[in-house]
Amino acid sequence: MSFSTTRLVNNQVLVQGTDIFSVYGRTTLDSTQWDEIKADGQYSEAIDAFDAAVKQFFAPLLEAAEAAQQAAPSMDTVDPIAYVVLNEEVEGVEAQPAQLIHLTNDSIVLRLIEQGETDRLVWVDGTLEILELVPVLSDDN
Repeated sequence: MSFSTTRLVNNQVLVQGTDIFSVYGRTTLDSTQWDEIKADGQYSEAIDAFDAAVKQFFAPLLEAAEAAQQAAPSMDTVDPIAYVVLNEEVEGVEAQPAQLIHLTNDSIVLRLIEQGETDRLVWVDGTLEILELVPVLSDDN
């Protein structure tokens, strides 16, 4: 089984190939949703790369500032014997809710092809359908 995709205008993709039952077919799918999801992921990766580059660029300055601060004389030095640390400081991270996007059938098909999981795709009357995922039961039950 193998499938190929060819980009068309107006967020359309020509999908053609042979399924697990050796049935050949071709159809066009709307890639709008899947393209937006992938673009969002690429943008997030680009932002992360930018943030890392900025951090690396300013690292020598931040290290020098920290060294200067540590070298500065301190008037309020407290003898460590005078206190006990019960808990170290923990900086909080703001919680973020999970984001769940329900994919259209066209997006699911394009995702399966991109991920190489085409064994779940079957041609039915010229349309690509998706086989249900059958859970694997373990012998432990």
